[in-house]
Amino acid sequence: MKNIDLKSLIIGALLTTTIIFGVAAFPPKDTGVFWNVHHVWDDQQEWEANDRGGVGFEPFAMSGDTVIYRKRIK
Repeated sequence: MKNIDLKSLIIGALLTTTIIFGVAAFPPKDTGVFWNVHHVWDDQQEWEANDRGGVGFEPFAMSGDTVIYRKRIK
């Protein structure tokens, strides 16, 4: 069985991480997220909040031991 050289292993790991970070740095064009686009805040948005959660709700705050969930309506 051949031994893997430590230097080759380190070079391979660095090359792999460089490729992964290089690909992940730019989002796909169809997602609508680009580096030079500033998104406008929607002042008209409405949220429903409760302490039970459910389908479509996300946790966003805690009040004592209770988790508060929210879901965007509009």
